[in-house]
Amino acid sequence: MRTLLMAATASVALAAPALAAADGPYVGIEGGVTFPRNSDLDVILNNTTTYNNGYKVDYKDGYDVDAIVGYKLGPVRLEGEAGYKRAKVKSLGVGTPLITDVGTAAGTTATAGDFSVGNHIGIKTLMANALLDSNFGGGFGGYIGGGAGRAWASQAGDSDNAWAYQGIAGLRYALTPNLDAGVKYRYFRTGTLNFNDTFAVNAVPFTTETSGHYSSHSVLASLVYNFNGRVAPAPVAAEAPPPPPPPAPPATQTCADGSVILATSVCPAPAPPPPPPPVERGERGR
Repeated sequence: MRTLLMAATASVALAAPALAAADGPYVGIEGGVTFPRNSDLDVILNNTTTYNNGYKVDYKDGYDVDAIVGYKLGPVRLEGEAGYKRAKVKSLGVGTPLITDVGTAAGTTATAGDFSVGNHIGIKTLMANALLDSNFGGGFGGYIGGGAGRAWASQAGDSDNAWAYQGIAGLRYALTPNLDAGVKYRYFRTGTLNFNDTFAVNAVPFTTETSGHYSSHSVLASLVYNFNGRVAPAPVAAEAPPPPPPPAPPATQTCADGSVILATSVCPAPAPPPPPPPVERGERGR
Protein backbone atom coordinates (compact mmCIF):
# COMPACT_ATOMS: atom_id res chain seq x y z
CA MET A 1 0.00 0.00 0.00
CA ARG A 2 2.79 2.45 0.86
CA THR A 3 4.61 1.77 -2.44
CA LEU A 4 1.39 2.18 -4.44
CA LEU A 5 0.48 5.51 -2.86
CA MET A 6 4.01 6.91 -3.08
CA ALA A 7 4.19 6.03 -6.78
CA ALA A 8 0.78 7.54 -7.45
CA THR A 9 1.67 10.84 -5.85
CA ALA A 10 5.23 11.14 -7.18
CA SER A 11 3.83 12.81 -10.30
CA VAL A 12 2.17 15.64 -8.35
CA ALA A 13 4.19 18.38 -9.97
CA LEU A 14 3.46 17.05 -13.48
CA ALA A 15 -0.32 16.83 -13.10
CA ALA A 16 -2.55 19.03 -15.24
CA PRO A 17 -4.76 21.39 -13.19
CA ALA A 18 -8.53 20.99 -13.27
CA LEU A 19 -11.09 22.18 -10.71
CA ALA A 20 -8.23 23.56 -8.63
CA ALA A 21 -8.75 24.20 -4.92
CA ALA A 22 -8.71 27.91 -4.21
CA ASP A 23 -6.08 29.31 -1.87
CA GLY A 24 -7.32 29.59 1.69
CA PRO A 25 -8.04 27.73 4.94
CA TYR A 26 -9.32 24.17 5.35
CA VAL A 27 -10.12 21.66 8.11
CA GLY A 28 -10.38 17.89 8.09
CA ILE A 29 -10.75 14.63 10.01
CA GLU A 30 -8.98 11.33 9.30
CA GLY A 31 -9.10 7.83 10.68
CA GLY A 32 -8.04 4.30 9.86
CA VAL A 33 -5.76 1.38 10.67
CA THR A 34 -2.23 1.59 12.03
CA PHE A 35 0.33 -1.18 11.65
CA PRO A 36 2.97 -0.82 14.39
CA ARG A 37 6.43 -2.17 13.73
CA ASN A 38 8.15 -4.42 16.25
CA SER A 39 10.04 -2.44 18.88
CA ASP A 40 13.45 -3.53 20.19
CA LEU A 41 13.91 -2.04 23.66
CA ASP A 42 17.01 -1.75 25.78
CA VAL A 43 16.36 -2.74 29.39
CA ILE A 44 18.11 -1.48 32.53
CA LEU A 45 17.48 -3.90 35.41
CA ASN A 46 17.45 -2.54 38.97
CA ASN A 47 19.19 0.63 37.73
CA THR A 48 22.46 -1.29 37.29
CA THR A 49 22.74 -3.70 34.37
CA THR A 50 21.81 -2.80 30.78
CA TYR A 51 20.55 -5.42 28.36
CA ASN A 52 20.68 -4.23 24.76
CA ASN A 53 17.52 -5.36 22.92
CA GLY A 54 16.41 -7.04 26.12
CA TYR A 55 12.75 -6.76 25.04
CA LYS A 56 11.19 -7.26 21.63
CA VAL A 57 7.59 -5.99 21.59
CA ASP A 58 5.21 -7.21 18.90
CA TYR A 59 2.01 -5.15 18.54
CA LYS A 60 -1.37 -5.96 17.06
CA ASP A 61 -2.89 -3.73 14.39
CA GLY A 62 -4.51 -0.70 16.01
CA TYR A 63 -6.28 2.52 15.08
CA ASP A 64 -5.06 5.99 14.15
CA VAL A 65 -7.22 9.15 14.14
CA ASP A 66 -6.45 12.83 13.75
CA ALA A 67 -7.85 16.30 13.04
CA ILE A 68 -6.12 18.83 10.79
CA VAL A 69 -6.36 22.56 10.16
CA GLY A 70 -4.37 24.15 7.38
CA TYR A 71 -3.93 26.79 4.72
CA LYS A 72 -3.35 26.29 0.99
CA LEU A 73 -1.01 28.71 -0.75
CA GLY A 74 -0.54 27.82 -4.41
CA PRO A 75 0.81 24.26 -4.69
CA VAL A 76 1.81 24.18 -0.98
CA ARG A 77 -0.31 23.19 2.00
CA LEU A 78 0.82 24.08 5.53
CA GLU A 79 -1.15 22.39 8.31
CA GLY A 80 -1.27 21.52 11.98
CA GLU A 81 -2.35 18.03 13.07
CA ALA A 82 -3.51 16.61 16.40
CA GLY A 83 -3.69 12.81 16.47
CA TYR A 84 -3.98 9.69 18.59
CA LYS A 85 -2.73 6.13 17.95
CA ARG A 86 -3.41 3.03 20.01
CA ALA A 87 -2.37 -0.60 19.59
CA LYS A 88 -2.46 -3.64 21.84
CA VAL A 89 0.62 -5.67 22.70
CA LYS A 90 0.55 -9.01 20.89
CA SER A 91 3.59 -10.62 22.49
CA LEU A 92 6.75 -9.79 24.44
CA GLY A 93 10.06 -11.46 23.70
CA VAL A 94 12.69 -11.35 26.45
CA GLY A 95 16.42 -11.88 25.91
CA THR A 96 17.96 -15.00 27.43
CA PRO A 97 20.60 -13.10 29.48
CA LEU A 98 17.88 -10.99 31.11
CA ILE A 99 15.72 -14.03 31.94
CA THR A 100 18.72 -15.89 33.36
CA ASP A 101 19.86 -13.02 35.57
CA VAL A 102 16.37 -12.40 36.96
CA GLY A 103 15.93 -16.10 37.71
CA THR A 104 19.30 -16.26 39.45
CA ALA A 105 18.53 -13.20 41.59
CA ALA A 106 15.07 -14.58 42.47
CA GLY A 107 16.35 -18.08 43.24
CA THR A 108 13.99 -19.72 40.74
CA THR A 109 13.55 -20.36 37.06
CA ALA A 110 12.20 -17.21 35.37
CA THR A 111 10.24 -17.18 32.12
CA ALA A 112 9.19 -14.48 29.63
CA GLY A 113 5.77 -14.54 31.30
CA ASP A 114 7.29 -12.93 34.41
CA PHE A 115 7.99 -9.74 32.43
CA SER A 116 5.50 -7.20 31.12
CA VAL A 117 5.23 -3.94 29.17
CA GLY A 118 1.49 -3.59 29.73
CA ASN A 119 -1.23 -4.60 27.32
CA HIS A 120 -1.22 -1.60 24.97
CA ILE A 121 0.54 1.58 23.90
CA GLY A 122 -1.19 4.91 23.30
CA ILE A 123 0.41 7.91 21.58
CA LYS A 124 -0.89 11.47 21.34
CA THR A 125 0.73 13.76 18.77
CA LEU A 126 0.91 17.39 17.72
CA MET A 127 2.54 17.74 14.30
CA ALA A 128 3.25 20.48 11.76
CA ASN A 129 3.10 19.31 8.13
CA ALA A 130 4.22 20.77 4.79
CA LEU A 131 2.70 19.18 1.67
CA LEU A 132 3.10 19.61 -2.09
CA ASP A 133 -0.40 19.46 -3.59
CA SER A 134 -1.68 19.27 -7.17
CA ASN A 135 -4.65 18.22 -9.29
CA PHE A 136 -4.73 15.29 -11.68
CA GLY A 137 -7.90 16.24 -13.54
CA GLY A 138 -11.48 15.01 -13.32
CA GLY A 139 -11.76 16.04 -9.66
CA PHE A 140 -8.80 13.90 -8.57
CA GLY A 141 -5.69 15.23 -6.87
CA GLY A 142 -2.82 14.19 -4.65
CA TYR A 143 -0.21 15.38 -2.20
CA ILE A 144 3.10 14.33 -0.72
CA GLY A 145 5.21 15.70 2.11
CA GLY A 146 6.09 15.28 5.75
CA GLY A 147 5.94 16.72 9.20
CA ALA A 148 7.56 16.98 12.61
CA GLY A 149 6.31 17.55 16.12
CA ARG A 150 5.94 16.06 19.57
CA ALA A 151 4.61 12.68 20.75
CA TRP A 152 3.31 11.78 24.23
CA ALA A 153 3.26 8.02 24.82
CA SER A 154 1.88 5.85 27.64
CA GLN A 155 2.72 2.20 28.29
CA ALA A 156 2.92 -0.15 31.27
CA GLY A 157 1.43 2.47 33.56
CA ASP A 158 4.15 5.01 32.74
CA SER A 159 4.43 7.85 30.21
CA ASP A 160 7.09 9.78 28.33
CA ASN A 161 7.36 12.19 25.41
CA ALA A 162 9.79 12.72 22.54
CA TRP A 163 10.18 14.44 19.21
CA ALA A 164 8.65 12.67 16.23
CA TYR A 165 8.53 12.90 12.45
CA GLN A 166 6.36 11.47 9.70
CA GLY A 167 6.13 11.02 5.93
CA ILE A 168 2.78 11.51 4.19
CA ALA A 169 1.28 10.73 0.78
CA GLY A 170 -2.35 10.77 -0.28
CA LEU A 171 -4.98 10.87 -2.99
CA ARG A 172 -8.20 12.90 -2.91
CA TYR A 173 -11.39 13.41 -4.90
CA ALA A 174 -13.59 16.52 -4.94
CA LEU A 175 -17.10 15.49 -3.87
CA THR A 176 -18.28 19.12 -4.09
CA PRO A 177 -16.53 22.44 -4.79
CA ASN A 178 -15.75 22.56 -1.03
CA LEU A 179 -15.53 18.93 0.16
CA ASP A 180 -12.77 16.37 -0.54
CA ALA A 181 -12.73 12.67 0.31
CA GLY A 182 -9.48 10.76 0.15
CA VAL A 183 -7.08 8.07 1.31
CA LYS A 184 -3.80 8.82 3.08
CA TYR A 185 -0.64 6.87 3.93
CA ARG A 186 1.54 7.84 6.90
CA TYR A 187 4.88 6.59 8.20
CA PHE A 188 5.45 7.71 11.81
CA ARG A 189 8.47 7.41 14.11
CA THR A 190 9.32 8.80 17.53
CA GLY A 191 12.59 9.61 19.22
CA THR A 192 13.66 7.53 22.21
CA LEU A 193 10.91 6.82 24.73
CA ASN A 194 11.66 5.64 28.26
CA PHE A 195 9.25 3.69 30.49
CA ASN A 196 9.70 2.49 34.08
CA ASP A 197 8.07 -0.64 35.47
CA THR A 198 8.19 -2.90 38.51
CA PHE A 199 7.48 -6.60 38.91
CA ALA A 200 8.27 -9.46 41.28
CA VAL A 201 9.53 -13.00 40.74
CA ASN A 202 9.38 -15.43 43.66
CA ALA A 203 8.49 -12.44 45.85
CA VAL A 204 11.73 -10.68 44.87
CA PRO A 205 11.04 -7.16 43.52
CA PHE A 206 12.66 -5.87 40.34
CA THR A 207 12.61 -2.56 38.52
CA THR A 208 13.15 -2.01 34.81
CA GLU A 209 13.68 1.03 32.64
CA THR A 210 13.08 0.41 28.94
CA SER A 211 14.11 2.71 26.12
CA GLY A 212 13.48 2.58 22.39
CA HIS A 213 11.65 4.02 19.40
CA TYR A 214 8.06 3.52 18.28
CA SER A 215 7.26 3.47 14.55
CA SER A 216 4.22 2.56 12.49
CA HIS A 217 2.54 2.62 9.10
CA SER A 218 -1.05 3.87 8.81
CA VAL A 219 -3.71 3.93 6.09
CA LEU A 220 -6.41 6.53 6.72
CA ALA A 221 -9.64 7.72 5.12
CA SER A 222 -9.94 11.50 5.09
CA LEU A 223 -12.66 14.13 4.75
CA VAL A 224 -11.51 17.74 4.20
CA TYR A 225 -13.58 20.93 3.95
CA ASN A 226 -12.09 23.82 1.94
CA PHE A 227 -13.60 27.13 3.05
CA ASN A 228 -12.88 28.93 -0.23
CA GLY A 229 -14.21 26.18 -2.45
CA ARG A 230 -12.84 25.56 -5.88
CA VAL A 231 -12.48 27.51 -9.06
CA ALA A 232 -12.59 26.13 -12.56
CA PRO A 233 -9.66 27.15 -14.75
CA ALA A 234 -10.33 30.21 -16.90
CA PRO A 235 -11.52 29.15 -20.35
CA VAL A 236 -9.12 29.76 -23.18
CA ALA A 237 -10.52 32.51 -25.41
CA ALA A 238 -11.26 31.28 -28.93
CA GLU A 239 -9.25 32.98 -31.65
CA ALA A 240 -11.34 35.53 -33.51
CA PRO A 241 -12.04 34.49 -37.12
CA PRO A 242 -10.35 36.59 -39.82
CA PRO A 243 -12.51 39.38 -41.33
CA PRO A 244 -14.35 38.49 -44.54
CA PRO A 245 -12.74 39.65 -47.79
CA PRO A 246 -14.06 42.93 -49.19
CA PRO A 247 -16.82 42.56 -51.78
CA ALA A 248 -15.79 42.64 -55.43
CA PRO A 249 -16.36 46.01 -57.11
CA PRO A 250 -19.49 46.11 -59.28
CA ALA A 251 -19.18 45.87 -63.04
CA THR A 252 -19.27 49.23 -64.86
CA GLN A 253 -19.56 50.62 -68.38
CA THR A 254 -18.32 53.80 -70.02
CA CYS A 255 -20.94 55.75 -71.96
CA ALA A 256 -20.43 57.74 -75.14
CA ASP A 257 -20.23 60.95 -73.22
CA GLY A 258 -17.34 59.55 -71.18
CA SER A 259 -19.32 58.92 -67.98
CA VAL A 260 -18.83 55.63 -66.09
CA ILE A 261 -21.98 53.94 -64.82
CA LEU A 262 -23.03 50.53 -63.53
CA ALA A 263 -23.19 47.88 -66.15
CA THR A 264 -26.85 47.34 -65.31
CA SER A 265 -27.72 51.01 -65.88
CA VAL A 266 -28.62 52.68 -69.21
CA CYS A 267 -26.37 55.32 -70.66
CA PRO A 268 -28.06 58.75 -71.12
CA ALA A 269 -29.32 59.55 -74.60
CA PRO A 270 -26.89 61.64 -76.60
CA ALA A 271 -27.73 65.35 -76.82
CA PRO A 272 -29.45 66.39 -80.16
CA PRO A 273 -27.18 68.15 -82.66
CA PRO A 274 -27.41 71.96 -82.68
CA PRO A 275 -29.69 73.52 -85.40
CA PRO A 276 -27.98 74.70 -88.61
CA PRO A 277 -27.18 78.42 -88.85
CA PRO A 278 -29.71 80.61 -90.79
CA VAL A 279 -29.05 81.28 -94.49
CA GLU A 280 -28.47 84.93 -95.37
CA ARG A 281 -30.23 86.23 -98.56
CA GLY A 282 -29.11 89.13 -100.85
CA GLU A 283 -30.99 92.55 -101.33
CA ARG A 284 -34.14 92.58 -103.54
CA GLY A 285 -33.57 93.46 -107.18
CA ARG A 286 -30.04 92.53 -107.15
